[in-house]
Amino acid sequence: MWQGSLESNSNYGALVTEVMNNIGFDSMTLGNHEFDYGQSYIQTNRKAANFPFLAGNIRTYSNGTMGAAWEGSDISTVISRGGIKVGIVGMIGQGQTTSITSKNVADLYFDDPQSYAETEATRLRNSEGCDIVILSLHDPIAVPEGWESSGLKAYFDGVFCAHSHQKEVDLASGVPYLQGICNGEGISHFELTMSNGVTSCTNYEFISASSSWTDDSEILQIEQGYIGTEEFTTLASKTCGTLSGFLTKYTIANAGCKAIYEKYKKNHSDLALAMENSQRASLSSGTISYSSLYKATPFMNKIVIMKVLGQDITNEAAYNKTYTGDTTTYGTLNASTYYTVAVIDYLAYHQSIYKSYDYFPSLVDTNIIAEYNAYPVDITFDYFASLSGTISSSSFADTATGFNLYK
Repeated sequence: MWQGSLESNSNYGALVTEVMNNIGFDSMTLGNHEFDYGQSYIQTNRKAANFPFLAGNIRTYSNGTMGAAWEGSDISTVISRGGIKVGIVGMIGQGQTTSITSKNVADLYFDDPQSYAETEATRLRNSEGCDIVILSLHDPIAVPEGWESSGLKAYFDGVFCAHSHQKEVDLASGVPYLQGICNGEGISHFELTMSNGVTSCTNYEFISASSSWTDDSEILQIEQGYIGTEEFTTLASKTCGTLSGFLTKYTIANAGCKAIYEKYKKNHSDLALAMENSQRASLSSGTISYSSLYKATPFMNKIVIMKVLGQDITNEAAYNKTYTGDTTTYGTLNASTYYTVAVIDYLAYHQSIYKSYDYFPSLVDTNIIAEYNAYPVDITFDYFASLSGTISSSSFADTATGFNLYK
């Protein structure tokens, strides 16, 4: 809910949370990007929210052992509509520590949500007297296939999905499950009818967002309290040059890699390359503002300088973007040689669901040379500004010099 733009990131989700209060949300299920700012901001926003934060399968974790339920979220909430009691069960996908910068969740474990959700659904019906139970799941329903085969209908009357940024509009055993793509592209909506104690789905749909929708005056007023300030507008409107051509979220990552490389090569002369993963939005030709670049590169990653094996680098180069500063190609790096690299912390410290480094397994603490509190968006903005004018998109194509370390 919070991640993706300067408007939200500059206040760590406070604006969005206040807007959700105004709209009248009944609940919100935590996703992996709610952890981007760290757990403290989840708690700050939770205290400000007039609705519960749900994710009942997050457990504490210490010394390799999963512990009690995390106190930062609830497992469910109950609301009433027209005399009907509706239970909402919230879960995050299993193992989503793999989609979060690992240091932000070192003390948490994301367990298999199915048994938690089914147990809570049963409790809501039997102990709370709920007539309808909804699952709000930060995962696509296609992932926990066991729920479909075991009979969703035995537990839930409808499912809202997330995480994979796909459009899901379907039924399983008469139970609607929907996912509304991403970035506010639309609204997942279904209608349920009760007759003689039996619930059925009478309509399910994806409603595309439209620029023709009327702005809400109260929300605009809330928004202006955060982004109408001189400080925000000055930052958002800063420019770093004019783009000639078009940058996709992948070639923006190429530009980010080159910016990181050029910045840290000065202090680390043996730097072999820089690496980051794809970004979140494209940039069209014209003036590049700080706000537009931030939307394209929203993640608040740190930069890690470290020594890792060549085999780890080439393995990750197949899935991420790199810049080597020269024409190095796949196979040039020696698999058993350690190289100095600059990598965003999400990739550098990436862990499996079992809390072990899996992107760079050769990384040990003694090989971490430095960690810089510098965001990729700022590094890229400064690099573009250093070009003093026109920024050619062709300079950051996969075929351009320095971007060809891949399989």
